[in-house]
Amino acid sequence: MSPSYADTVKLVEDNYFHWEFNMRMKLSRKGLLAHIIKPEFDALSDRSTVQWKTNDLKALDVIAGDVSLTYQVYIRGATTAADSWRMLEEQFNRNTLKNRLIVTKKLHNFKMESGTRFAVHVDQFKEIVLQMETIGEPLDETRQLVLLLGSRTDEYRMISTVLENTPNMTLAYAIQALSGVDASDESSSAQQKAFVAKKSYDKRGFNGKCFYCKKTGH
Repeated sequence: MSPSYADTVKLVEDNYFHWEFNMRMKLSRKGLLAHIIKPEFDALSDRSTVQWKTNDLKALDVIAGDVSLTYQVYIRGATTAADSWRMLEEQFNRNTLKNRLIVTKKLHNFKMESGTRFAVHVDQFKEIVLQMETIGEPLDETRQLVLLLGSRTDEYRMISTVLENTPNMTLAYAIQALSGVDASDESSSAQQKAFVAKKSYDKRGFNGKCFYCKKTGH
């Protein structure tokens, strides 16, 4: 089981996007995902039954239990799971000055912590990209590439330097190349992998799957 599923993620001020995804997965595993779906998009469920209402209270309990005490105030008036979901979305997923300040601060302070697995760092990177899009300031691919390469630790310095100097580098290929380097590699080994990656890219281009659209070859 991955850490994101094994560990309880409490909703706080600046992790709504990460929390929202994990909560969807948690409700899905418990068979309660339908309880946060709007009725107009869920024609299969009979919401008038006792079983539905019982399960809805269970879903509400699951959601409230993973909201930190400080922010439970926003859902105290909720009587259904869908109510609580909507209230949290309205509070945290909107284009307000406060949210813009929080997201912009996260963007400027985004750095990979030593010892962090690169896959975890990429998840954090994707969350910031999504948050920037939500507040109306989407990052184009070049800015995303600059953000990712500029946030890496010294363990990835050599391969990052190679990637920075590779013409027409794509975000998807950079992620693929960085994912193939173990942060514990010896410097010479990391350097060798970096140049092998560049040589491979120069000869064949990127033939893997796009990080976002999942299509191959770009």
